Amino acid sequence: MDEADIASEYQSREMEALLKHRKKKVLTAKDSADHCQECGLEIPSARQIAVPGCSLCTQCAAWLEQNNP
Repeated sequence: MDEADIASEYQSREMEALLKHRKKKVLTAKDSADHCQECGLEIPSARQIAVPGCSLCTQCAAWLEQNNP
């Protein structure tokens, strides 16, 4: 196996790991609330994916963090 083969194999493994991680994130986004428990506004899907299991929108989460140190 030469250096090009090793590099190609490494790249394939990295890509596979990234895809598995991405699929896992998408699946766990389903555990997030669709609407904020505080204000009732819709929680964007990007936040649901970035913060699996979230129940607050960004604004309410920030307010809660600032007022409950």
